[in-house]
Amino acid sequence: MECNHEMLQLFLDRELEPELVKELKNHLARCRECRQELSRLKLMWLELEQEEELDLPPELPFLRQQAITAAGALSQMSAGEFSYWQSQKLAWEPVATAITLIPGPRTLGRAARAIGSRIPSALEVVGKKGLRLLFRGRSQ
Repeated sequence: MECNHEMLQLFLDRELEPELVKELKNHLARCRECRQELSRLKLMWLELEQEEELDLPPELPFLRQQAITAAGALSQMSAGEFSYWQSQKLAWEPVATAITLIPGPRTLGRAARAIGSRIPSALEVVGKKGLRLLFRGRSQ
């Protein structure tokens, strides 16, 4: 039997017929190169079978809890209660979360909260009727 690396792979996969297995074992007893190749293949399979543990970011539990809280709040609202401001808040929430991950998040976070806390009161001044008039053309 000549050296055949494909046959080594078939041997590891247990796809060889019993006659060929005997021939291959006899060949492996005589051929150092094929024994080394078989060892390399076995090691590679062992490495592939082991699961790697990923390093999870420390803020992941916090972000998960935020998503759960936001989803719970949305599920409790009826369609009529969902205002323009709430939709804008949801649209900008990922940006606000991203800002907190930038170096110096306290400064930017405080500014975002200060601006964000004033927007609802400004929209209330305009009033629901004003918003309906403003956005009536867009919904049609």
